[in-house]
Amino acid sequence: MRTGNFEETEEISEFSKDLNRTFSWFDANFSQITKAAASDFWNECFSCRLVSVSENINILASSDEYFVTQVRLNKEVSVVLRLSKQIVKTLLDETLGMSNKSFNIEKITELEARVLTEFNNFLYKNLDHLFLKGSQLPKNIYTYDECHLTYFLRSDKKSYGKLIISVPTMAITPEILPLRDDAAFTLEDFLTSCGEVDIEVGSTRIKLNDLKQLETGDVVLLDHSKAGEMTIRLNNQKIPFHVVPDAALREDMDVDEENGGKSMNDIYNMWDTIQVEMGAEFEKVKLSLGELKQISEGLVVDIGSVYDNKIDLKVEDKIIASGELVIINDRYGVRVNEIFTEEKNTASNNAQIAQETYEEAPQPQEPAPQQNQASQQQAGEEFNEEDFDYSDFDVDEEDI
Repeated sequence: MRTGNFEETEEISEFSKDLNRTFSWFDANFSQITKAAASDFWNECFSCRLVSVSENINILASSDEYFVTQVRLNKEVSVVLRLSKQIVKTLLDETLGMSNKSFNIEKITELEARVLTEFNNFLYKNLDHLFLKGSQLPKNIYTYDECHLTYFLRSDKKSYGKLIISVPTMAITPEILPLRDDAAFTLEDFLTSCGEVDIEVGSTRIKLNDLKQLETGDVVLLDHSKAGEMTIRLNNQKIPFHVVPDAALREDMDVDEENGGKSMNDIYNMWDTIQVEMGAEFEKVKLSLGELKQISEGLVVDIGSVYDNKIDLKVEDKIIASGELVIINDRYGVRVNEIFTEEKNTASNNAQIAQETYEEAPQPQEPAPQQNQASQQQAGEEFNEEDFDYSDFDVDEEDI
């Protein structure tokens, strides 16, 4: 009995190794091509995550509707590409305009179907070199095994949905890598391997009035930052580290440091004085394990290539703008190149609502002139202060 358990465990272990090797091969050969093809066709920076490799359409796919394109490798064997209902609706809305009507994937127009088919064909052409075709495949095969690759497609702003590529196993030739003479890996083998991390540059307090008026070309000074220092975020841990500042990022300019580099209008609503926390961080950055090792040892790290990455400005974990990094005096700043209006308004409104809930005390009022005190006291007996409309005293900019 003990021997049987041992053999069963050994079989499961070998089976797991085969699955891991299969997944890794598909991920290495298909994922980057799929990501690049989707980004090129839709002119959007996508991330494409392989979440499943299965012999059957798995539970991730079975409960959804799909737009299907079939590409024949010969008379019997085909590659099938499936776009989920969510990804179809999102891509069509962004390409052909938003629709207020309820979406039915079975009733898409001929133009919409042509756009989706063109994308599936474009994706296949980019993967074409991975498949055996025509006479390379066996003939008169009516049933064959498939591998279904399930991807989650998303951009920085939203999740698009599922993309499934069904590949006939007979049409692919996985590469078998020979083992090294010394099968044991050393630390040096891993130092050039890369992993994705978040790098925080700094933060500042910004008034709602400034946030609402943020425009492209503005420079937001990060009060809580220091040139030559950043923070890496990995697995919910934050590690401050020293970097080599890029001299090309330095700029000489006069900034209103009190307001985070933004100037204030002379007239604003009382709520616009509320301040919110704004953070700045790079998009996902790939660093080698060698660089991460240097960071953990407290060494100065040269991450010059990272400076070219886009910087995101975040309020309440929402990306409200993006731009490029600059260095002003001894602190970092962000020159805004793009503003996401919907996210900016949402973040501003959420902060304002939270502050209104917190501060319910009435604001102090200016004393009335001496000669009107008696008449105001008499008038106060005739109506409640709650019924008074303060908007009558709002001042418009054009009246100044």
